[in-house]
Amino acid sequence: MTGPTPTIRIRSVPALAGLRWIRLGLRAFGRQPGGFMGMFGLYMLCMLLLTIPLSLLVPLAEAIHVDPIVVGTLTLVAMPLLSLAFMLSTEAVTNDLRISPALLFAPMRASPQARRSLLAIGLVYFGVFLLAWFGGNGLDGGESVKWFLANAVAQPDAAKAPTLPTPLSDAARGVLLLKIGIVAVGSIPLWHAPALVQWGRYGAAKAMFASVVALWRTRAALAMFGLGFFALWIAATVVTAVLALVLGESIVLLLIVAMLYWALSALFYVTLWFGFNDTFEIRSPVAFRTVMATEEPPAS
Repeated sequence: MTGPTPTIRIRSVPALAGLRWIRLGLRAFGRQPGGFMGMFGLYMLCMLLLTIPLSLLVPLAEAIHVDPIVVGTLTLVAMPLLSLAFMLSTEAVTNDLRISPALLFAPMRASPQARRSLLAIGLVYFGVFLLAWFGGNGLDGGESVKWFLANAVAQPDAAKAPTLPTPLSDAARGVLLLKIGIVAVGSIPLWHAPALVQWGRYGAAKAMFASVVALWRTRAALAMFGLGFFALWIAATVVTAVLALVLGESIVLLLIVAMLYWALSALFYVTLWFGFNDTFEIRSPVAFRTVMATEEPPAS
């Protein structure tokens, strides 16, 4: 890639750093909540618009006996843009700048080699999903997918004739866990990879390898991060339950719940910057790292 290659060192961070990432993420999110939620909404809108031309490929996929889900999930290739857009937005907020919608497309203006690396990482996202989808469906004959469509997706007559969910077989439950495991393990090389391409000028393979090494070295902090975010989701669930008792089933409740989980989804991506910032020390002729207020990353 063009320009001098930075020197990158992976820090050893304490376990409580994981909670610190969430705390800093909440503080940054509180500065411009509308900007962050708008960025997430803009990404979802772009993905929705992208499904329109992709839908034209569905008849072709069916003609050559390819599952249409393959076409529909091609939008996963753009996942690196989402994480980078939020990291760039968080960096802007910590520098007291406004979030711009143009940040979603900023990585596409990088060098050709950087764009190829991001595309390769996006294809890995796509490949991990396909492995989980087809591998699991091959083991249970698609039972878990049919169960999801029958019970998790609202049916037009569900309000008229509510029924208890059909129980899954032991094999289908095992397949659901397998799919979750494949996605979780497959996401490990991708956690820091887009950022290492953007700021470390790494190629896709090197970025994914460095991501694996970094996650292993910071596994205690990541465990605390996961527990902290799980606690936030539990708190959101409790708030939702209380609101349901107060408001009942109403459009107001649906709007509040949708906004709450929309905000939590955006918050997750906000925290990525602080995790990356603490994990990697990048020495470059051009400074890029920022911190919040007077706080400094944990000492190695």
